Amino acid sequence: MAKLNSSVNKEELKNDIEALKNASSEAEVDAILAKYQDSVDEMRKAKDKPAKKATPKATVKPKTTAKKATKSKTEEAPKGRSYNGKYEVYEIGDGFQYHLKASNGEILFVSEVYTTREGVSKAIDALKKNIETGELRISKDKKGLFKFKLVAKNHRVLAISSTYPQEKGAQRASESFKKFAVKADIVDIEFEDADVKTATPIEVNTKERKNGGKFEIEKFDGEYSWDLKASNGQILCQADGYTSKSGVMNSIDSFKKNIKEGTFKCVKDKNNNYCYKLYTQSGRVCAVGESYTTKTSAESAANSVVAFYRDAEVIEIQ
Repeated sequence: MAKLNSSVNKEELKNDIEALKNASSEAEVDAILAKYQDSVDEMRKAKDKPAKKATPKATVKPKTTAKKATKSKTEEAPKGRSYNGKYEVYEIGDGFQYHLKASNGEILFVSEVYTTREGVSKAIDALKKNIETGELRISKDKKGLFKFKLVAKNHRVLAISSTYPQEKGAQRASESFKKFAVKADIVDIEFEDADVKTATPIEVNTKERKNGGKFEIEKFDGEYSWDLKASNGQILCQADGYTSKSGVMNSIDSFKKNIKEGTFKCVKDKNNNYCYKLYTQSGRVCAVGESYTTKTSAESAANSVVAFYRDAEVIEIQ
């Protein structure tokens, strides 16, 4: 029987078994199992090979220059399992976005929105080129959650993951990201919103106009985000994960445009909480509000967005 790689000691194996028990996502499990894939392949090969006759330990085989017999196709050991992920590209709002999926379907990170499909292709090419030369960093955001980021040599942030409650979760996801990012195929998909059929339209008051709102832009650990706040400080909408200031400014402009042309709808989630969603003219989701315990609160938040956004001052928080 094939044995585990000699580079894996018993203590490391015990730790990984414990980590599997406590894994909070499929990406974490996949990252751990990937360490032992070579050993699994060896065991598969050993299982499928015909049994050899035992050779006495005292016997020494003479050297020979004869060529080894070529195995027939039926005798060849099966190839290892393919672990290719996917870059799925889709239209969202009035632009294009992509996410990287692991082979098990886990989404490892979601990109920011690009104005053209060509922009997405260039972003993916840049990401692939920087996988080996760049640096994967684990950071803690202002909410106390963990993310991994791919940072190029010129200190430009190229990818930002979703958040994880524990640092080890972000670390394992970053290992899966590095494993899949280079070889992943690029496919275009139709991104469908599961709530579009059941969402309830919100009749917003387009005539009401309030002062004192703010678009607050903040840079934290190389990542840009924005919050739209009412005059009393309530957060009405927010967005994060932008790698540049121009990206976050374009997001605000796009948000304003879609408020004018789009439609607000109220959505009830599986926990019986409510939020508003802003849809573009073509029916794509471009913004999602905070979660509320009542439908009335979600509808009120949508009306506050419409009332404050026009005169909201854009402020960069240092």
